[in-house]
Amino acid sequence: VLLHKVIYHLLEEMGKAIVEKAPGTAETQVSGEAEVLNIFELKGRSKSKGPDVKIAGCRITDGHFSKSGTMRLLRSGDVVFEGPCESLKREKKDAETVEKGNDCGLVIQDCDDFQVGDIIQCVEQVIRKPKFISTQSGSVRIEC
Repeated sequence: VLLHKVIYHLLEEMGKAIVEKAPGTAETQVSGEAEVLNIFELKGRSKSKGPDVKIAGCRITDGHFSKSGTMRLLRSGDVVFEGPCESLKREKKDAETVEKGNDCGLVIQDCDDFQVGDIIQCVEQVIRKPKFISTQSGSVRIEC
């Protein structure tokens, strides 16, 4: 039970409670984009470490790449492959994220079809929560 003398205060408190409990909506968002500059192959690996691997040597041109994101391989604007990131390295060290303007080595799980000039996008799931907006005049609204 909520007691208020002014209806606007009640509306504001109820709006905030609704926004707080709302689950939000999941959206897919491109968080970064990179260009493939070179391709490196690791051959002759032992059976315990797995088969040969192709590494895309990339430069991040926009946003950032995250190891937890899904990678989308584009060639001439068309999606060629989409899958999880298996390895993301910056200067021969494992990295969780790589920012715009930096070079990195990237391995996409089950993908070895890289070509110089391909574009790779990092796609992440983002939860959008509704926003409660109140104005000086006392009006309130919830934006999704």
